[in-house]
Amino acid sequence: MDDSLPTVPSRSDAGYGTFDGVAAATWPRLVATAFAIVGDWGLAEDIAQESLEAAWKKWLMLHDPSRREPWLLQICVRRAVSWRRLQLRRGLLTPRSPDDPVGVADGPEDHDLAIGFASCSRRQRAVVVLHFFHGYTLDECARILGCRPGTARSHLARALATMRRSMS
Repeated sequence: MDDSLPTVPSRSDAGYGTFDGVAAATWPRLVATAFAIVGDWGLAEDIAQESLEAAWKKWLMLHDPSRREPWLLQICVRRAVSWRRLQLRRGLLTPRSPDDPVGVADGPEDHDLAIGFASCSRRQRAVVVLHFFHGYTLDECARILGCRPGTARSHLARALATMRRSMS
């Protein structure tokens, strides 16, 4: 009889994929998503780093390899939304004004779009980024944001209506 303990797969075993490889592949998406929510590149990088740290701690608990990237993105979105909500509650952050758009505008229509995007709520911005920039379906967006699919659809519809108003 063998008294040795069963081996536990490491975070780099082939069956699990390397954490470093997945982290490197998703890093630009994590930072861009966090930036779209919080509006600050340095802070977006911090949030992405914290998201990867949280994922590292639970990497072996994720059984479905196809869910790795959406799972990392979900952690990042939730952290960015939570950070923004906490800063607003503490009074350390003021709600964005239409004169303080997120991102860089190249032309007048880009500026109007950026103003409309900045006028959206943090959840609406998150759905827009996940759906249009990352290509997730609305059902996947809902799962990432931790809400119902109908709620994600409502956030998207309201965001688009806000952005259309700013373009007219």
